[in-house]
Amino acid sequence: STAAVVFTVASLYTGKPVSFSSTMSAIPLVLKRLFITFLWVSLSMLAYNTVFLIFLVALIVAIDLQNVVLAFFSLLVIFVLFLGVHVYMTALWHLASVVSVLEPVYGFAAMKKSYELLKGKTFMACSMVFVYLAHCGFISGVFGALVVRGGEDNGVFTRIVAGGFLVGVLVIVNLIGLLVQSVFYYVCKSFHHQQIDKSALHDHLGGYLGEYVPLKSNIQMENFEV
Repeated sequence: STAAVVFTVASLYTGKPVSFSSTMSAIPLVLKRLFITFLWVSLSMLAYNTVFLIFLVALIVAIDLQNVVLAFFSLLVIFVLFLGVHVYMTALWHLASVVSVLEPVYGFAAMKKSYELLKGKTFMACSMVFVYLAHCGFISGVFGALVVRGGEDNGVFTRIVAGGFLVGVLVIVNLIGLLVQSVFYYVCKSFHHQQIDKSALHDHLGGYLGEYVPLKSNIQMENFEV
């Protein structure tokens, strides 16, 4: 999960000992922060999906009425919404999830922080998200063709083997995606010349495990002059 991967990568970065038990112990507290951030992202996606649905209905109506202008305009808006808004919102959500784990902010504040970090790296973030979505879509398409609708051409054993293999590939792709989003957080920090206080981050991660956290601990990275 996002919580486990981000926590593990951050622990390795700060030199904090990592074990399966420590990661599992931290997940419940991390999930609460991630869930609140997810709720805020869901509200944003709800607004996006509403607009997307409106223009999708407009496209269907335009095709039914054979209105070329309306159909072209609706199709153009849908295309822009997906490539622009959907991909960007996905990148914003992934980075906000990392911020929610590694910094003392979550929810709307994490989204705002993520928005600031994406400045200057938006194209890179959207490109990685698009590649990730393309891989997931391709795997899902192959799964549907071979396993779901391949009963007549493929035997049961072939479908089971192919399905298991494709599920394994999808899991690997998701894990790589989680790892990339964790590393991308540090890339954005470096791009904005924000120094990471490893000792404060170490204490922050220890707070998830019930360790003592100094009151002055602050992992917010301040800008410094190069």
